[in-house]
Amino acid sequence: MLGFVIPEAYSSDEVGQHEYPHHHLALFAGGGFERDDHGHEENGFALGVEYEIQFAEKWGGGTHRSWAAAVPLSYYLHEKWRLFAGPSMEFGSKENKYLMRVGIAYEIPFHQRWTASPAILVDFIEGGAKTYVLGFSVGYGF
Repeated sequence: MLGFVIPEAYSSDEVGQHEYPHHHLALFAGGGFERDDHGHEENGFALGVEYEIQFAEKWGGGTHRSWAAAVPLSYYLHEKWRLFAGPSMEFGSKENKYLMRVGIAYEIPFHQRWTASPAILVDFIEGGAKTYVLGFSVGYGF
């Protein structure tokens, strides 16, 4: 679903100097709904494992899994706000579909390298359906 890293949580011994890459592993839970072009809607629950590699102060990319596997590119607007977008594949019981995932997350650091992060995701699915997810992640940076 999401990945995130807070650069300040990983500074080296010298103030203001960072070493990259940073890694972040998190668990995601959320709820959402899907709407297709015909007006049909379905509600559901989302669970996921998130992994991100941050390769520069403002940029990161990762692989995320639930019913979809995404490879989004993240941009840090501010140390706590992150925008992300990327291609994905939705693995369904009947067929697999391509989608584009976009979202925004707000990261809250707590207890050393741990983070909590509410997020909003939108998946634009092949064939015209859209999935909207509101969720929350808890993760650890290393």
